[in-house]
Amino acid sequence: MRESKILIVAGDVSGDLHASRLIQALRKAAPNVRVFAAGGPMMRAAGANMVASLEGLSVMGFTEVLSKLPAFYSLMQQLKRFMQHEQPQLVIAIDFPGFNLRLCKEAKKLGISVLYYIAPQIWAWGKNRINLMAKVVDKVAVVFPFELDIYRKRGLDASFVGHPLLEAVSVGGDKGVVRRRLGLPTGLPLVALLPGSRIHEVRRLLPRMLESADLLAQRTRITLAVGAASSVPGSEFERMTRGFRLPVRVLRGVTSELLYVSDVAVVASGSATLEAAIVGTPMVILYGVSPVSWFIARKLVALDYVGMVNIVAGRKIVSEYLQNEIEPGKISTELHELIFNERKRSDLIARLASVRDSLGGSGASEKVAAIALGMLPG
Repeated sequence: MRESKILIVAGDVSGDLHASRLIQALRKAAPNVRVFAAGGPMMRAAGANMVASLEGLSVMGFTEVLSKLPAFYSLMQQLKRFMQHEQPQLVIAIDFPGFNLRLCKEAKKLGISVLYYIAPQIWAWGKNRINLMAKVVDKVAVVFPFELDIYRKRGLDASFVGHPLLEAVSVGGDKGVVRRRLGLPTGLPLVALLPGSRIHEVRRLLPRMLESADLLAQRTRITLAVGAASSVPGSEFERMTRGFRLPVRVLRGVTSELLYVSDVAVVASGSATLEAAIVGTPMVILYGVSPVSWFIARKLVALDYVGMVNIVAGRKIVSEYLQNEIEPGKISTELHELIFNERKRSDLIARLASVRDSLGGSGASEKVAAIALGMLPG
């Protein structure tokens, strides 16, 4: 009998995390299935047989992608050779649609089944991607409830599995104790800055975040901490915080804990906004790309909001500061209100709780593993 093999491909920090949990679920449910992966260090630590590393390839924005095109091409050729040689029965694509949809197309040419987990945001990018998916994807595991009907109406076999952040974000207990464990003082309001997981994103957003925090600190004493993604070199954070007039703690690998104990957060648009919603931390959202990327995005993307928490809510419950509208003065004023205006603060926390409740229950990894194993030949 032919050995069962699965190839999993994920391309950024959050994808690496969710893929690692899926790998653990697959290995627990079916120890005899060989799991191969192209991704990051968490997938490696979960015990996958690594085919390629995608570290450093995650970018945001159209112009930012251009510098990575040779690396993407080389990676695609490497994975095509792997699929031809090893002949896995299933490819699981996780997010990373610009690359993964092309990989799905190559997999189908080779007769390999395809499962897409954390599916492309077709509700933002229009019909072109869903038309391609209908041709090259066999099953879709969606993580937002509103996506289910969108995919099914286009004829795709879709299942709602809940959002994997619900199992990844597991914090609780006395916040003072958690703060002390993180090396943070407990007597002042704590402001968390989360500038994203891509180096270009951090370079664009962190200076504006720091400027906003500086203006806030001129009105009230605060404690300041930066949640640093493992995908961005520590030297970047050191360079941008060096000489800043406030003490800044840079914390790595503890985003959920930092958000949990923070009074307020300034968050780059992305999955971290959902993390903040899950732990109930009031926030404002920032988004910034190159001017050319922004111009193209405004032409192509059909969305009223950029923050995932607002998209899930279906309305703007969290303020968004986009591109040239990132004004530190306004941001600092809103942060001050979210800390000290109890009515505004409690109202936002209640709305974030509604978003959290809409994400489904925990156990997404186990559900996706069951779907994947059901797609393998009997």
